[in-house]
Amino acid sequence: MFKFVFIASLLVSAVLAAPLTDEELELERQQNENAQYSFSSTINDDINDGSMDREETRDGKKVTGKYSYSDGFVRRTVHYEADENGYRVVKEDMEVIGDGPQFNPEGQADVAGSLIGQYSIKLDNSDTKQHYKDIRQ
Repeated sequence: MFKFVFIASLLVSAVLAAPLTDEELELERQQNENAQYSFSSTINDDINDGSMDREETRDGKKVTGKYSYSDGFVRRTVHYEADENGYRVVKEDMEVIGDGPQFNPEGQADVAGSLIGQYSIKLDNSDTKQHYKDIRQ
């Protein structure tokens, strides 16, 4: 059985590793040159005293963006870009914000994203199986 799986895996790998045709290469080039997207997301967690933010935009072969997080100790923000020369950090900030996360059992966590909308959760101490409850309005 192992030999069969191994040989089948090799055959699949060989097919997937086959070189692209000229037509496929041209299509990939056109798609890369014309690709465009933009998204963002934010999490503000007042229960566990943390946050995360992310933004990214693609215009053709160039991608720019930033991400940030805080953990009760520091808030770190990284700005980046990626293109035919690879991924590069273009700016990085770090700010000391405290002595560590402060747990707040009465807090809530708010989540928002350009693709998912927004919602919030709170701790649910009344349910032993589900520790958080959705509090969407």
